[in-house]
Amino acid sequence: MKRVTGFPTRPDMVKQLLDVGFDYYNLPSSDGSHYWSDNVAYEFTLAEIDRIEDTTNELHAMCLDFVANEIKQGDYAHYRFTDWQKQLIEDAWRKQAPYLYGRFDFGYDGENLKMFEYNADTPTSLLEAAVVQWQWLEQIEGLHHRDQFNWIHEELLKHFTFLKQQSGKNDFYFSAMQEAGREDWGNLDYLADVAYNAGWNIHQLAVEDIGYNKASKEFVDLNDAPIEMLFKLYPLEWLSGAEFAQHIPTANTHFIEPAWKMLLSNKALLAKLWQRYPNHPNLLPAYFNPFDITDQNAIWVKKPLLGREGANVFYYEKSNGIEFAAKGSEHSAFYDTSGYIYQQKFELPNFDGMYPVIGSWVIGDVACGIGLREDFTAVTGNDSHFVPHYFVP
Repeated sequence: MKRVTGFPTRPDMVKQLLDVGFDYYNLPSSDGSHYWSDNVAYEFTLAEIDRIEDTTNELHAMCLDFVANEIKQGDYAHYRFTDWQKQLIEDAWRKQAPYLYGRFDFGYDGENLKMFEYNADTPTSLLEAAVVQWQWLEQIEGLHHRDQFNWIHEELLKHFTFLKQQSGKNDFYFSAMQEAGREDWGNLDYLADVAYNAGWNIHQLAVEDIGYNKASKEFVDLNDAPIEMLFKLYPLEWLSGAEFAQHIPTANTHFIEPAWKMLLSNKALLAKLWQRYPNHPNLLPAYFNPFDITDQNAIWVKKPLLGREGANVFYYEKSNGIEFAAKGSEHSAFYDTSGYIYQQKFELPNFDGMYPVIGSWVIGDVACGIGLREDFTAVTGNDSHFVPHYFVP
């Protein structure tokens, strides 16, 4: 893997980006420049891509096996779930509720490929990974090898078609918070467009506008029409705490992602996987309690169980008990209440002062592409750059 710079900006770059719905390309990143740039990309070898794909498939299968075992054992220690959330998880798993996607975040230094976390509930940067970087690959000048690990769009289309055949339904709703920015709604627009091309009737509405009809026992939209399939870009831990969540088990609505994904989107997964697969080559040592840490010399990353976008991330030195905020990490009192895990720090490679994190996508159960985010700190946040990639033989 290497970082390649100096690509010329496409003369009509802005038009091309807007044509595919990427109207938030110019959001300010942490260094003040735009979220997207035509001038830089990461180059991989085919062998590296094969490794990332195989690892993603293996870890996803491990995670599904893990969920089945957790539910079978009723082992919900450390998650801080309510009794109601446990019921929702078990109900969704028993019903084999449909699911759509997830994104593993990996660190890679050219030799070691390590899982940082699994964004199994509300991952974004999907439009960028599936469409925008592919468009770049086809149009940019000065690129001799036009291969990319990216059939995300094709897998999405295939999976939405499968969901339609499996459910026998016709209408699909896509929802996010009213105040969510263009990044969230841009991802929803893209998903809705793919679903439309798979034969669904498409509807969009804010989470706040979802109602419940007590007579019909159905979730409904603003016109009192029943919502049978609902993709929500809204965290499950928030959704399950809403007043209407009490009706989820008896309603006919399929919520995507399903409640059992709470076992994967919670960073308790990291410590639990390490317990179950100690010394797995793609996992980092992770613990719930700093007293369990045996490596006195390593630096540890203290992560909130329900944190997002790099918020509330701390570094911890076991040798002297010192804890300090990771550079560039934002802090939210909300995440303090969820609890923390300690994951061994992985030294990301530094390319021209930038640290890349690989996002590896799973659609259904298929690893089908990657997208990279980079920042001048080792903590990837909401304002990190998205960077396209390609691979060579």
